Amino acid sequence: MAREPHHFTFGDFIRALFGSFIIGLTFMFKGSMIEYAAKMKTTNIILIIMLTCIIVTLEIYGLSYKYVHDKAERPFYEFWAKRFFAITISSFISLYIMIYLYGINNYLTQAEILNLASGLFLPAAVAGAAVEILKKW
Repeated sequence: MAREPHHFTFGDFIRALFGSFIIGLTFMFKGSMIEYAAKMKTTNIILIIMLTCIIVTLEIYGLSYKYVHDKAERPFYEFWAKRFFAITISSFISLYIMIYLYGINNYLTQAEILNLASGLFLPAAVAGAAVEILKKW
């Protein structure tokens, strides 16, 4: 019997949140990301967000959707939407939890906090997607 991805659950959301938190925490304090994020331009933020969306979509398709047997019953846009939005939302939630947990919000402006969260979005979302998708089906 071939493996097939199950339907998306709240547990999958929690796994994505946890994966995003661990990887986001690793990247936040490595390589002065906080200082870099404060100086990032809007163009950089947009490119990071676009690249993240593309990579997460490719992960969803390549690691999960291609194993769906009845693609007519489970079209890609429905399969993708549930996972994509849960992964991106859980990634931003975990990043904002870290920023406020460590008090980084006390010395950055709101715009710099948004830049930091956006800068960390790529590794956090990719890890969140991988954790959620590569679980045991």
